[in-house]
Amino acid sequence: MITESDIKGLLEAGIVDEATADDMRVYGASAYADRPRFDFINAAYYFGALVVMLAFAWLLFAWYDLYGGIALMVLASSYAVLFVLGGDWLWKQRGLRIPGGLLFTLAVCMVPIGVLGFQDYMGWFPVGNAFEIENDAERLVFLSQLQTQQAWIAAATLLAGLGAIKLRPFAFMAVPPILGFTACWMLVVEILNGGDAGERVMSPQLMLAGFVVMSAGFVVDRRTREDFAFWLYGLGLAHFWFGMIGWLFSAPGAPGELAWGIFAFVNLLLFDVSILLQRKVFMVGGAVGIMAYLGHLGFETFEDVLMFPFALTFVGLAIMGAAVLYRKNEEKLEQLVMSVLPEGFKAWLPSSR
Repeated sequence: MITESDIKGLLEAGIVDEATADDMRVYGASAYADRPRFDFINAAYYFGALVVMLAFAWLLFAWYDLYGGIALMVLASSYAVLFVLGGDWLWKQRGLRIPGGLLFTLAVCMVPIGVLGFQDYMGWFPVGNAFEIENDAERLVFLSQLQTQQAWIAAATLLAGLGAIKLRPFAFMAVPPILGFTACWMLVVEILNGGDAGERVMSPQLMLAGFVVMSAGFVVDRRTREDFAFWLYGLGLAHFWFGMIGWLFSAPGAPGELAWGIFAFVNLLLFDVSILLQRKVFMVGGAVGIMAYLGHLGFETFEDVLMFPFALTFVGLAIMGAAVLYRKNEEKLEQLVMSVLPEGFKAWLPSSR
């Protein structure tokens, strides 16, 4: 985004004249007016949406205890209609895309609640605690029924979210369908594995689901007006990252150095992905992973080595120095990385390159 200070700098350098500067201000005001920014107004929009969800959750618990599933269905449907009408009015009549988009997102969030209420009212959603069922066969039947109904809820959320995005494109609205997709994926895997797949099966599936979500982010990255890729990358990376942790460290006994080495290597690769895609979310994820690996070295592998803290201090200073050098030579480094990539691969990168 071009700021006023950028425009003043261009004016002082004689690169643009006053007429061009005015055109840049007008363009910036129209092109970036609806994009989320971290300021008081937008923070208030999102905080208000969170308060509405908390109030609705309290209302749901109170009414469900009194009237059962029919209360969930009626309340969710009523709120969804009000959110859609309010969001459409703000979006079209007032030109307020961010609060309007948030109301549409809240309407999508009503879908799983309404479907759950309908299932409960029809008697399809099993009630009980699987851990209290002593018979293994009965417990698996219960889990299968439960996961099937949950899969329908996730699928409905996914479809409703995609439909809402088609009608009113808003980046944050991608969150409910992403979560719905991942939940549906994981529940189907559970069902296909008899209702009790276990972490060794589910963790790689969570990694795969995260990779699919990130791949979708790559496809739409900088190819849509709204930055859907931000949420696709962020949530996809979170799914992949936690799935990798479960896969590497869920084996019986303490995880070996090989598992930690693979973990560190993958997180280092995230730095390369961040440079290629120009997305800092991958660098943040990689940094968190490397910090976890260094913590493992300090508190487990070299717990009794008194010189290790000094070595780690040197490593920390070296990382800071590398960050300074990267900051100064960021463009040259990115050009160097791009120069060694095949032309066919570069053609697939986001179009802003």
